[in-house]
Amino acid sequence: MKGLALMLPGASVFPRVGLGSFLARGSASASQPLDRIANEFTLLLPGEKEMLDQPVHVTRIALELASIDFEVGGVSKTLKVGETAEGWKLLTIIPLSNGAQVAVLEKHATHQGVVVFLTTQRELTRMPKQVGDLSKIKPRLADAPHEAKFKRPKHMHPAPDQLGDLILSSNEDPCYENVAALGPEYAGWTLVSDDGVGPIKSLWLEADGSSRELADSPIASWAPDATGKRFQPSWFLPNAYLYAYKAGFSKRTMLGGFLPAADIGVWNAENKVGYEVIMVLSAGPERKPMARIRATLPADQQPASHAEGHATDAHFGDGIIDKYWNCTPEEFWNTTLGLWQRWSSLFDQQIRVEIPDPWLLQAAKAGIVLTRCSYRGLEPTYQIGEGSYTKIPEQSHALFPVAHYEFVWAQQLWNLSREVEPHFQNYLTRYVLPNGNFLYNTQDQVEAPLNAGVFLQNSARAYDYTGDVETLRQRLRVLRPMIEFVMARRRYTKRVFPASDPRHGLIWGSGEADNGDTSNDTPDSHLYYYQNAAWIWRGLKEHGRCLQRAGTDHSDKELSDEGSRVSEEAAQLRIDVERSLRTTLDSRNPAMKQAGITPFSAFDTTREPTDLLGYENHRYMADWWTADWGDQDLDLGHQRHRILAGRQVLGMNVCIASDYGANSGTLMTANFMEHGTLAQRIRLDDYRPFLLTLYGNLCYAMDCGSRYAPEDALIPGSYPGEGDQGFWSAVVNSELQPTMALRWLLCYEENDQDVVHLQKAAPKHWFGAGQRIAVENCPTRFGAISWTCEADSDHVGKGWTVKLAMTKTLESTAQIVIHVHPPDGGSLRTASTGEIRGNSIVIPASAIVGSSPLSILVS
Repeated sequence: MKGLALMLPGASVFPRVGLGSFLARGSASASQPLDRIANEFTLLLPGEKEMLDQPVHVTRIALELASIDFEVGGVSKTLKVGETAEGWKLLTIIPLSNGAQVAVLEKHATHQGVVVFLTTQRELTRMPKQVGDLSKIKPRLADAPHEAKFKRPKHMHPAPDQLGDLILSSNEDPCYENVAALGPEYAGWTLVSDDGVGPIKSLWLEADGSSRELADSPIASWAPDATGKRFQPSWFLPNAYLYAYKAGFSKRTMLGGFLPAADIGVWNAENKVGYEVIMVLSAGPERKPMARIRATLPADQQPASHAEGHATDAHFGDGIIDKYWNCTPEEFWNTTLGLWQRWSSLFDQQIRVEIPDPWLLQAAKAGIVLTRCSYRGLEPTYQIGEGSYTKIPEQSHALFPVAHYEFVWAQQLWNLSREVEPHFQNYLTRYVLPNGNFLYNTQDQVEAPLNAGVFLQNSARAYDYTGDVETLRQRLRVLRPMIEFVMARRRYTKRVFPASDPRHGLIWGSGEADNGDTSNDTPDSHLYYYQNAAWIWRGLKEHGRCLQRAGTDHSDKELSDEGSRVSEEAAQLRIDVERSLRTTLDSRNPAMKQAGITPFSAFDTTREPTDLLGYENHRYMADWWTADWGDQDLDLGHQRHRILAGRQVLGMNVCIASDYGANSGTLMTANFMEHGTLAQRIRLDDYRPFLLTLYGNLCYAMDCGSRYAPEDALIPGSYPGEGDQGFWSAVVNSELQPTMALRWLLCYEENDQDVVHLQKAAPKHWFGAGQRIAVENCPTRFGAISWTCEADSDHVGKGWTVKLAMTKTLESTAQIVIHVHPPDGGSLRTASTGEIRGNSIVIPASAIVGSSPLSILVS
């Protein structure tokens, strides 16, 4: 079979025109359950949650004796550092600067673990970890048979998205368990960093826990074999060859699920030994790396001292080696405690989220953490950590506007508008030229003018979420020349081209940085792309609305009048673009009209429906979708084009790497713009295609544990170092896909109507008996929303209680739409408040008074 190597006995290809295979439902395969694997990143076996949540107490801490009096489950025991009771191991005792002492204990379950920090008065915190029993580490799909497999084709040809059809034609909603079961994982590096550290002092760890960076030595650059890596686990392992890393037997995770600290487990199945490496950066200006190594001893080995000078305070017990590198145990765990408390506080003080899929929640948080760590102070970046796009001092790719707008946008959605505002303002002040152009556009590449529109929308959202008018006024000093710069390009097309020409009133300029040349940036250099005009319209529309709102809020007539002028410019631009679209749509050849394909540019009228360039597939249509022009037929026209061209797999865009000079046949997804696909799909009535794209991206275009997400993922089963250097560079946009997606899944604001959707793409199994969704302080332009949705434990997923509260009274025209997807696929019958429409409850503004919580019973 040509195309993807899909092994489906007796299966048919699903050729479709119209909306395409992504809306396939109820085919013959629906009666066959999908293969599933467990998500071992968050899996707890029966009784293990209770075991790891077990209350523990310390009644005495004796630092000088390195011992504590410990109570758990009715058992009292004196423990010395390195000793274990009821599975709890005392790792160290931390003396704090205020005189208090903290006992650090660790316990492991099958796939998970926990570290608890205790004083004699209370438990300070309980930090989860995703490395448990080392002997359970194995490659994904190591022992699971599958009817369908996702693997690299020897020769890639455009083909239908049969894997996506397989999922969407079943009775199951897409999730990790059924999407990851199809193929091998991406094995990425793991970042060790901290907020604002940037690439210079960050480290990347390989799959075996060793650092990519060489030892800090004057001869490292010319004698790397003599100096070796900056860190290697083998230094601390007896007979290190026994622990040799075998491909796939590595569990790469972020400590705590989202901290910028590596927690990597490795298992050698042949010799039945393994080890765990946890690495953090110290606080303060030094930012030295520090590691803890936990290793199992070979059955016939006795504890012995190794790597003299590298490790301190090694403890041996129960066949486990416990050593520390470049620090004392007290220093290591004190730093880790501070790291966990600081990053947890960043999220918990602004927005709290609880969902039945903690792995997805960790991915969303990880995106924010990794990108904040990759900024050098306030200075922007495109690269996560160090890589091919690293530029210091910041220039070229580090200033990529697409990366910075998504960095700001994603944090705004997670109620971090105030925290990200200094980064936003720094970029505007330092990297937008006095004439309103991006500094990036005057270096080695020229990006799409549409970015100005996204910056305008980010500015409007910042005011909507914070009400900070002084900061808005500060931004206006830069936003005004940005508007003038793009509107001058519009005035040119209105002056040069008659109204009958589809270019009349559009915005001239590049469509993508790789296609833009600083020596060739003229009105004739590029096609006239509709996504540029659509995003400038969107930005002007939101900016004008924002200024009028701020003017009303603060009795500032000048702001209101400026907002009115901007809104009028947006309205006139809309008229010109609508006219241009009608002209171009009417001029399409018969094949394009029959297929219902949407044009990318003013003269895109003569192509075959199966012709689709890589940048058109992953960039141009993505930009169109994020702009939200508001015409679903045009949105779906691009989706039809992708499907007819056979450039989609598991809901993700597909490029053939040979399009970019790589080996013929290599399958690639350029996931740095996948938020465009997600933006289009969250607006569909059917939520399952959104989930397919999301979990496809999570399971194949990033490392499932370390969240390493390259700009262009070779799929499936790739790794950093395969292909062109740009392909495997982890970048800001790619890391933030789950961050933006989970927010839209839980809370999506319609752009052009006063409607907020809650739980619009939540899968059916999240509404099963006893399940709970809870969000506190989620920002919207109508005020912060808090809600819970709890399934009755005795109704087998057929009854729910929704509690809803807002910080402001809704405007009279506004609605909140609460989506509930019963596990049995049935329909909602009753709601104590609101109107049922399909599987949603529409709550009018009149039902929500002030901040009083509203309770809704649903069945």
